[in-house]
This record gives sequence, structure tokens and C-alpha cells, in this order.
Amino acid sequence: MNIKVMRNIHLYLGVFFAPLLVFFLISGCLQVFGFHEASKDGRYKPPAIIKSLSQVHKDQRWVDSKMAPESSVPFQDLVVLMSLGLLVTTMLGILMAFKYTRPWIVWSCLFLGTAVPCFLLWLARQ
Repeated sequence: MNIKVMRNIHLYLGVFFAPLLVFFLISGCLQVFGFHEASKDGRYKPPAIIKSLSQVHKDQRWVDSKMAPESSVPFQDLVVLMSLGLLVTTMLGILMAFKYTRPWIVWSCLFLGTAVPCFLLWLARQ
């Protein structure tokens, strides 16, 4: 595959899935810090929009005060396609990084991108 084709695939998949990825980034961060759940002491109640975004993220359904539909299979299929698109664009990005920069820099970044999260999770066990 030539570099122009790789760049175009990387570009179009990235741009197509960017809004959905940003949605999952934002709603995922809200969930990591527990903003989608009410506090046990009752001092915090999440806004309805955050609860709804969390339902889309976790259960692939849009819940509001009037209804709670089943999970959307077409949306689940779209998320699978997004995941595959992210995988393809990531692999293409790594291939292009090897083509356009020094290999030791790419290997170092890949190593650190793996080691740092593992180390942080390991620290939490202590």
C-alpha cells in the first residue's frame, strides 16, 4: 500500500469517527470520576444530560425522563465499526510514523505508551 493511500484511509476514517470518539472520550471521563452517579450521602445529583450520556456510553440507549428503550443494535454495530476504524487508523499512524521519523523514537513512544499506564495501575495496588 503506498503512502498516499495510507494517508487518505487514515484521514477519512479519522474524520468520520472523530465526533463519536470525542463523545466516548467525554462521557468516559465523566464516568471515570463518577459524575454520572448520585453520591451516597445525597449531596450530589448528576444532571440529566450526564446521566443520559452515560446510558449511551454504557448501554447504547438514550434514556430520558419519559422512556428507557432497549439497547440500539445498529448503534452497537456502529461502535464496533468505530473500534475497527480506530484500530486501522492507529496501525496506519504507526506505519507512517516509522516511515517519516527515526524508528527508535517510534519504538520509545510505543514502549512508554504501554509501560506508563501499566505502571500507574501497578502503583494503585500498593
